[in-house]
Amino acid sequence: MSFSYKEIWDRCLDEIRCKVDDRSFKTWFIPIKPVNLKSKILTIRVPNKFFFEWIEDNYIDMVGTALFNQLGEGVGLQYQIVVADHKDIEGNNKHQLELKMKDNLYFRIFEEDFNTAINKNYTFENFIEGSCNNLARNAALAVSKNPGKTAFNPLIIHSGVGLGKTHLINAIGNQVINLNSDARIILTNTERFTNQIIKALRDNTIYEFISSFQLVDVFIIDDIQFLEDRTKTQEIFFNIFNFLHQREKQVIITSDKSPMELKGIQERLISRFKWGLITDIQKPDLETRIKILESKASRDELHLPDEILNFIGYNVKGSIRDLEGVLISLSAHSTLTRKKIDLKLTNEIVEKFSDNIKREISIENIQKVVCDHFNIPVEKLSSKTRKRNIVVARQLAIYFSKNMTELSLKEIGRHFGERDHATVLHSIKTVRDLIQFEPMFIETVTKLEHKLENGLIKIEY
Repeated sequence: MSFSYKEIWDRCLDEIRCKVDDRSFKTWFIPIKPVNLKSKILTIRVPNKFFFEWIEDNYIDMVGTALFNQLGEGVGLQYQIVVADHKDIEGNNKHQLELKMKDNLYFRIFEEDFNTAINKNYTFENFIEGSCNNLARNAALAVSKNPGKTAFNPLIIHSGVGLGKTHLINAIGNQVINLNSDARIILTNTERFTNQIIKALRDNTIYEFISSFQLVDVFIIDDIQFLEDRTKTQEIFFNIFNFLHQREKQVIITSDKSPMELKGIQERLISRFKWGLITDIQKPDLETRIKILESKASRDELHLPDEILNFIGYNVKGSIRDLEGVLISLSAHSTLTRKKIDLKLTNEIVEKFSDNIKREISIENIQKVVCDHFNIPVEKLSSKTRKRNIVVARQLAIYFSKNMTELSLKEIGRHFGERDHATVLHSIKTVRDLIQFEPMFIETVTKLEHKLENGLIKIEY
């Protein structure tokens, strides 16, 4: 008994229905229409090219098995892709796609999101560059000048809170628009993206939502760590990522940690992330902190002498937001109490502010405290001199850097005249041996530990 192509497809659907959840079946299989069956090759019509690629990526084995069970060996599957209500497999141009999109209220709502979330105040010109962020900044600039066409696709920037990720992704958006006013950029965060997917699934418009990315030139998504353990959202993001990457559209992702440290993220997504550039932003070093303070003080017309900027830079070692917080507090106290901004007032503000932020010890602070104790210039720690007092000071500073910061041995060595891994390890071992066998040395270590753990750097005023 032979069956028509419609009956063959219905029998395939009955088999597929048992293997997928009801929502996926309604989303991805009900819209498919059988067109023809010739020489065991079934032709089906799908709503758009993205829909076709989704079936190919996620369900082709299941469809193939169902066809084999109905028709036996030698089966094949052919697609027709609908564009603007016409059958078309090749040549579906952007103009036709846009006409179709604008007939749909869902896409009119989505199109309003193009470029609107970009903060115009964040630019590359007012981003303060330092050793802590120069790779991320330069990669972001390169991407903004040639989106989708560099090796940095995707570009993934990770760091802690308040270190400049938001500034950079908005700077990319602004630069892209400056160079190409017709560029279409989506800048969103993972929570909003997830909520859009939930709504689309609920409204049974998920493939329309996914298809809207055919119009996107640059896709920027913030806080990708919130994709952890969201299997359905990851599945949809994976296919959107593939779709954009294959068409040389730029993808930019931020996270609070390296993608390799994320838990509950599918391995295939992590693999895609490695296709481009993964770069981090570290906490700003002393020089960068002072540059940031100078820039923000100038912007706010807050005139501060170098000694005050240096004092804040030495003692506030957290995020850029922490530095901004101190400047805002200084300005407010000065305005409201009519006190002159001097070191005494600055010290009061910094000490009060430090109670509200996580106190962290930086390698610059360690170097200064150790050098003050031995009465030597900080730059001597990076020199090649073998003078006994400088060698001991250097070894102690390296020892405290290992114990009191999260820097790697390589990073610690870089702060001490580009010393290598072996030299850093030797310094740490030497200090540990001296602590074990030299009582006088233990006293020195204890004093320095106390200064580092309990005190700000004190500047005379």
